Amino acid sequence: MLIFGLTGGSGSGKTSVASMLIKLGIDVIDTDMIARKITEKNSPCLTELTGFFGKDIINNDGTLKRQTLASIAFSNSKYTQTLNRITHKYIKQRVLYDIGKVKSGIAAVDGAVIIGSNIEPICDFIVSVIADTEVRINRIMKRDGLTEIQARERINAQPGEEFYKKHSKFVLINNGTVEELEQAVLSLYNKLKEV
Repeated sequence: MLIFGLTGGSGSGKTSVASMLIKLGIDVIDTDMIARKITEKNSPCLTELTGFFGKDIINNDGTLKRQTLASIAFSNSKYTQTLNRITHKYIKQRVLYDIGKVKSGIAAVDGAVIIGSNIEPICDFIVSVIADTEVRINRIMKRDGLTEIQARERINAQPGEEFYKKHSKFVLINNGTVEELEQAVLSLYNKLKEV
């Protein structure tokens, strides 16, 4: 079985690429969805997060205030690293479980932070989606309803383009149209079948 990591910074278009891969028949294991499951009310992961980030990240009903956690965690790189350190061990357990259910022979592990994480050794290689900073800022503002300052903070807390290029076997540049991205993903798919 071929397992690759699919990653990219916020606003790069990684989620769009994942959707296109699914349409082509590749199993995609979504670590964002897994992160939601592992941070459900009363979960061990949520207890650990509360221990570090404080009770302000919890709603009255005991559920996670995702936006509050994100704004704290992305405000500086040390907090971002702590968020990743806590959540990644729980995410890895679920990723391994999901890989065991893959039927297509090719699986993408979709996650914002795969390079350098405990998920990377599971992957045969990395595919990164990158886009220009201004393009990403506009996408983040539109998608998440953030201000430009908040969007820049989020991008600045993440690795730069060169980091992704250095650690990836394949890089998809997503500055153009949906049709251009679809062509790039189809080209990637054909390469994956030859690996």
